[in-house]
Amino acid sequence: MGHALLKEEERRSFRRISDAIALRIDAIASANESAFEPAELPDYPTHVVSLSPNGLKCYHTEPFNNGDRVILSIRLFPEQTVLQIEAEVANAGEDRTRSKNDRFFAGLSFRNFSEENKTIMLDHIALVAKQSFGGTVKLVN
Repeated sequence: MGHALLKEEERRSFRRISDAIALRIDAIASANESAFEPAELPDYPTHVVSLSPNGLKCYHTEPFNNGDRVILSIRLFPEQTVLQIEAEVANAGEDRTRSKNDRFFAGLSFRNFSEENKTIMLDHIALVAKQSFGGTVKLVN
């Protein structure tokens, strides 16, 4: 399947939510490295992220570089669904106002996102949006 990047008008119809997930990020060292063993993830949230069907923004202990390719292992709550998604760092930086444990941020764009994973993500976002009563939901710009 192609990139999860959508046409501008399609992107605007998707919600972006603030969500607590379990997250592990592994760098892809070479173009040939695409098969990973599923990562062990805790059964509790480790990161609060801004999440959409196109990608996520997170804060992390390690710096990222624009263009880095990574594998994301994500556990969604309350469903306990685990997804492995290839992503590319679209933007990265450092926020010195945050604690040293989470001062680096990255905007990660999903790549090679299967229709099955996209459906799971859309259903999860709809569930969280419904439970939030609009408090943390906004349209993707």
